Amino acid sequence: MIIPLLLLALATDPDSAIRAARQSSNQALQHRDIQAFAATLAPDFTGTRGNGNPIPSRQAYIELFTKDFANPAAIAFERIPDKIEISKAAPLAAEHGHWIGTRPDGTKAFTGTYLAMWRQTPAGWQIRSELFVVLHCADEAACAVYRN
Repeated sequence: MIIPLLLLALATDPDSAIRAARQSSNQALQHRDIQAFAATLAPDFTGTRGNGNPIPSRQAYIELFTKDFANPAAIAFERIPDKIEISKAAPLAAEHGHWIGTRPDGTKAFTGTYLAMWRQTPAGWQIRSELFVVLHCADEAACAVYRN
């Protein structure tokens, strides 16, 4: 079950709220639920893919996952938070973690590290930006995806 955003917005502890929002995002990816995934992204979201290519907007990111969700052979992604730091200067937080890309047969295609910036909004904590870095590929075919 995907965690409703209203419950995430009600969480008072920022660390717990961000971890719950990440869990909701991961569940949305697992269930191929683009609406639930999109709800975790701030309107001004931007990012950088694991190969260094930019994700220029929230809509571009949603379109990438919409395309993946339509492809049964697409890699499934999971982000695992290792550390959350809450800003004392602004309504922001930094999430440091690692990510895994898994093939439909359950084998890992690639792994890496990421940093996400979260912003506290009236809708709760939302992802403002993400930076992914691929660190390991399982084979040449997987690595080729990241060499462009």
